[in-house]
Amino acid sequence: MTGPYAVAIQIVALLLAAWALGLVLANRPPASRGTPGGAVLEALLIGFLVGGLVQMAGSQRHFTRAEFVIYLLACVAIPPAAAAWGWGERTRAGTAVIAAGFLIMPVMVIRVQQVWAGPVG
Repeated sequence: MTGPYAVAIQIVALLLAAWALGLVLANRPPASRGTPGGAVLEALLIGFLVGGLVQMAGSQRHFTRAEFVIYLLACVAIPPAAAAWGWGERTRAGTAVIAAGFLIMPVMVIRVQQVWAGPVG
């Protein structure tokens, strides 16, 4: 659950967030040009979900498995939910919601990694 794949997700999410924040500053509504980037992020997150579930199934590690699965599912659900909300609000605020959805992803990936690491102590 760590390594280059998780870093790639974080980088893609931060690049998309920067792009969306640029649109917010330019007072622009959500643009369809960001859709391919969002699709790439979602594909990466689906891979993260599948990889996490496979690793969990083959692991004897002690960690909160239900919390781990919920975080993985939330990672996959947040970007489409933010996009749907943003596209429903065709103003600068909608673009800000999409940017927030992208900004949340690096934090969610870090949290998945923390849960995977298990309890401290």
